[in-house]
Amino acid sequence: MNNVITYLLNYAFQHEFDYIIMNDAPSIWPSVACPQRNLMFINLNWENKTEIPFQLAHEIGHMLEGNTCYMYNDFYRIKIQSENQANLHAIDLLRQYCLDNDISFESAIIFAQQFGIPSHLYEIVQYRWYA
Repeated sequence: MNNVITYLLNYAFQHEFDYIIMNDAPSIWPSVACPQRNLMFINLNWENKTEIPFQLAHEIGHMLEGNTCYMYNDFYRIKIQSENQANLHAIDLLRQYCLDNDISFESAIIFAQQFGIPSHLYEIVQYRWYA
């Protein structure tokens, strides 16, 4: 697990995204990205440790897209598009991590489970897996 987190943090660093690691935050606080401040808050104390790689990759996706966290309260459609784009980036980043490190899985679902990708995204993971 630490290797993928290090890979993703290095990716963020290479793209000049600032981040604050929160090791002692409450376990129910989600990670968040604020591209307008070029800053991510990453909760490594999240209650389900398996989900941390996907969450980190997802927040990087928001940074890559430049999605602001403030628009979520006002524009539901924009929020959905923003979350979908961040999810796609996250899946692709985790897939690239596997390719770069010669890691293979028998199926897209096992890949998704390994990196804490939510089950409602399994269809997208399978599509990206075979694309």
